[in-house]
Amino acid sequence: MDGEIITQDGEVLEPGAVAALDSGTVAAMSRAEITAQVETARRYPRSVTRASKNINSLATLDDQAAQECIYALPRGGRPIRGPSIRLAEIVAQQWGNNRVATRVIEVDRREKVIVAEAVFHDLETNAAVKATVRRRISDRQGRLLNDDMIVVTGNAASSIARRNAILAGVPKGIWRRAYEAAEGVVKGDVKTLAERRAGSIKAFGTWGVKPEQIFAALGVVGEDEITLEHIPTLIGMFQAIKNGEETVESLFINRAAQAGKAFDKVSDPLNDGDTQAGPQVAAGKTEAANPDHGETGDTAGEGAEAEPDRSNPVPEAASGAADGAAQDKTTIDPSHPDYDRGFRDGEAGTKKCLSEEIKADPARYATWRAGHRDGTAARVREEAEA
Repeated sequence: MDGEIITQDGEVLEPGAVAALDSGTVAAMSRAEITAQVETARRYPRSVTRASKNINSLATLDDQAAQECIYALPRGGRPIRGPSIRLAEIVAQQWGNNRVATRVIEVDRREKVIVAEAVFHDLETNAAVKATVRRRISDRQGRLLNDDMIVVTGNAASSIARRNAILAGVPKGIWRRAYEAAEGVVKGDVKTLAERRAGSIKAFGTWGVKPEQIFAALGVVGEDEITLEHIPTLIGMFQAIKNGEETVESLFINRAAQAGKAFDKVSDPLNDGDTQAGPQVAAGKTEAANPDHGETGDTAGEGAEAEPDRSNPVPEAASGAADGAAQDKTTIDPSHPDYDRGFRDGEAGTKKCLSEEIKADPARYATWRAGHRDGTAARVREEAEA
């Protein structure tokens, strides 16, 4: 029969039997390998004290090492900090007696997501942890990324999954002090504050990030308001981009308002359906609206008429907006409390239940609405990546 295999002993084996034998042999070898590793781990148990000390020592070896142990990303309207993949690698190496494996398990081009999985196995305690991470493989316009960028995104997802698995598998008490010590090194003191914040802003500039974007992400007005507490966050955001865990787009472009970004002034800020820019004011003319009568006056000449705007449910608000408002653009301040409130409402999925005080002030409502829109977008993005 074709495909038969005759062994040296003269035994005739069917092709299927050989395949089954190979599969069984591989499984047996894998079990034997893991068994040997577990036996070795239990024969030479780790020293918890030594592991914790070594982790702390390596995390604070120098300023650069400490910076690489921190990452930051936007959550809940402001950046939060955490241990990075570099600290997780130190933890896994010094904790010892463990196995870590990472792989991409799915590339869904239809849903435009990539899924990575990591497993941390403590050979000494025989405890295992699995972490799964989903990342989008589409750009801001929803278009599928090219193959190279999909590979890069897969590597980033694998790195995040690896970090999550390691830090979940090793008790937090082992590496918490090392992380706090690294934050202390990065933070510095008052003497180095000006130098560190200037250096951080300059470093972000190499990626095209403007100072105003950094201020908006930190929730401050200017460079002078960046304190010692902000320095680890700045460094963490930089390292997150450098390690591939985040992108400039996710940290800044999709955040609050971009540097110098102006929002078109709409004819009715309380009408969700009105997203187009209002009529521009002609040169040499001023526009004054009387919402009570729906009339529009023009100081450059008479006889010009406009269709009255009857969609405004709060005429008093429109009247207040017309008094002294001769601007074509309204700039939203992302550090304003109304923006922060809107962002939190949007992120939580809260409906537009506002106080009459905000509704009566078009400027405040526009600020809240901008925050609500960005918060809703952030919530949708996080749900897609969860």
